[in-house]
Amino acid sequence: MSHETVGSLLAVIANSLNDGLRILMFADKRAWGSDEFEQLRLLEETLDEAKKDFQELPTLVNGRFYYENDRINESLEDLRILCTRFELHMQTFKDWVRSGTTIDPSWALETLELRRDLHRAQCRAARRIHAAQQVDSATGSERTRCLGALQVYRVQARRDVRVEEEREICAQTGRFERFGERDVAFVCDFCDGFLVWEDMRAMPTTRLLQPPVRTQTLPTHNTNTNAPNSSTSTTPTPSSTQSNNANTDAPGGDSDDVSPAIANWQARGIALSTGEAKTVVFAPVAIANHLPPEVGEFQCRILCPQCDEYYYEEQGDDDMDRVRYTQDDRGLENMKAFQEHLEWSHASIVPDTSSCGVM
Repeated sequence: MSHETVGSLLAVIANSLNDGLRILMFADKRAWGSDEFEQLRLLEETLDEAKKDFQELPTLVNGRFYYENDRINESLEDLRILCTRFELHMQTFKDWVRSGTTIDPSWALETLELRRDLHRAQCRAARRIHAAQQVDSATGSERTRCLGALQVYRVQARRDVRVEEEREICAQTGRFERFGERDVAFVCDFCDGFLVWEDMRAMPTTRLLQPPVRTQTLPTHNTNTNAPNSSTSTTPTPSSTQSNNANTDAPGGDSDDVSPAIANWQARGIALSTGEAKTVVFAPVAIANHLPPEVGEFQCRILCPQCDEYYYEEQGDDDMDRVRYTQDDRGLENMKAFQEHLEWSHASIVPDTSSCGVM
């Protein structure tokens, strides 16, 4: 239906939730037990979370106008299905009130499932809008990341990022779950893609080495009148540092120009098969750099952030031009390939973990 939008369908869902809340709030509570009060609480939280998403997600896609009026078919279909599911769920409570019986505890599980699916539908809608907005506007290193990845990436880019902030933003982006019998996966709410760590007892939540808080060195006043004015100085890019480092063979090889997040990318995991310690990629580093899965695939590919931020100089028509290093736009195939790339192509930024007894 041509008049349907993301905003209008979300309004239908909100009305269904309000109907269900009114039914429970005005019901006779004299015979209520814990199950009835728990159901009321879950409906209230579902509506609150939906409102929170509706307020916050539009800021990621240039405002509420784009979000509310979006008509991307996949998003509308997701929300149409949810409209029907919420309507049927609320009808259950209408029938229950008339029957006068105790509430079925399994309905709470259905509410939780609907709450989760509504959150994911709103995230996916925002991600599709973001992807459409990127088609005609190149945005550098942010161009191809999933919108969920971009939220984590921006947090990590700050020099004063704290571990809890990384964990919090990852929790807002997706969830961890057991993948098969041996592996652990992160599932992104924005793109439904999987990041898989093989043979893991559990997902490690702490880096081997914490990123240091780095402060920018300000230019000092230059009293030499024959020297270039200090106000024209710029922070060297990885390429300018690399040109003076004969031992650096890979893009961004000098650790002084590496962001704290990527410079400390390792975490210690425990192999499920052997019980032995193993080094893996710290989850937020991978989450911050994943790409939406390609059509027909479920597993995300991963950008190397160090390659993605690397520039080099080459001779132009009149002067040296600053050129962005281009890695494969499709990214690295999986977590194993990403870790091998960091270890081999950026060997100089791999921290010394000998004292941790891991390697």
